Amino acid sequence: MRNHDELPELATSDLDTVVGGAGADLSSIRAKAQQHCPQTAARYAHVNPASVTRPQAEKMGAACLAEMGPFKASFARPVIENAIDQAFPRK
Repeated sequence: MRNHDELPELATSDLDTVVGGAGADLSSIRAKAQQHCPQTAARYAHVNPASVTRPQAEKMGAACLAEMGPFKASFARPVIENAIDQAFPRK
């Protein structure tokens, strides 16, 4: 199990807007997303983190992965999935 403090390090996508109440450092997450998928990050820049649901987070993650391209996405996919699981635990 990952330490809650690691959540910002997991965000390599537009999950900059997804904290799901986890209390992550939103500005750090946004900065990381901007580096890896700037178009997706810009598209979701004004989303209220408190309003994001798991399906929306998955959609944002998928958009970011698509923007990264297949090689980079192959490394980022598990990181993004872990970040979503941390922010939105499955029941």
